[in-house]
Amino acid sequence: MNSKAILSVASLGATLMVSLVSLFSSSSARADEVAPPVAPAATAQQDRALNEAPKPAFKPFSLELNPLAAAIGRYSIQGEWLPAAHHAIVLNPHFDHVSADISESNNGASVSYSEGFTGFGSELGYRFYTGEKGANGFYVGPSVLAAHYSASAEGLPSTSFNSIGAAVDAGGQWILGPGIVVGFGFGLQYTSVSAGGDTDGLPLTAAIIAGGGVRPRTLLTVGYAF
Repeated sequence: MNSKAILSVASLGATLMVSLVSLFSSSSARADEVAPPVAPAATAQQDRALNEAPKPAFKPFSLELNPLAAAIGRYSIQGEWLPAAHHAIVLNPHFDHVSADISESNNGASVSYSEGFTGFGSELGYRFYTGEKGANGFYVGPSVLAAHYSASAEGLPSTSFNSIGAAVDAGGQWILGPGIVVGFGFGLQYTSVSAGGDTDGLPLTAAIIAGGGVRPRTLLTVGYAF
């Protein structure tokens, strides 16, 4: 092989080497390129969508009965309206009736007669609930009370009197399933009665319902929220 052929082969080899080095360098540069970052706003929206749990349906109204009060002669239905979550306006109209047969001994003679009272009243109050789907969760709140009663005793004219006062209650109430309401609570109330508001001789339940002064009270509710 002459010198010109050797030079031609060497030149061709050098050219191929340079081309391979250039190709390898450009491929490495493309491999090192970083993918464009995801927009922060899109990432935040995706995170919120994954983390947010569906909120329970809000039920602003509920109607409830108090079977414990009915057992002592107070028959009521309680309505609650929540204009906003956690805040409830409570209205509780009631009809009250208590009677008893009284026996007394007078100069060795036993005398029996009937005594009782009947009346209407209502409570208007406010409650703060910890729950978010209506009148549910733990609660606390004040209320004002007003009632009018007529007391009677056998053989005597009836007398009428008024009762006004205030109370504060605390407890818990829950909405179960489609809307069943179950609750309980305890409170303290003070009432003042007008002249004639004497429950002496009547059962203890009469004094609990219509007597004056400071008295504890127990609440038990069952009903439906919608």
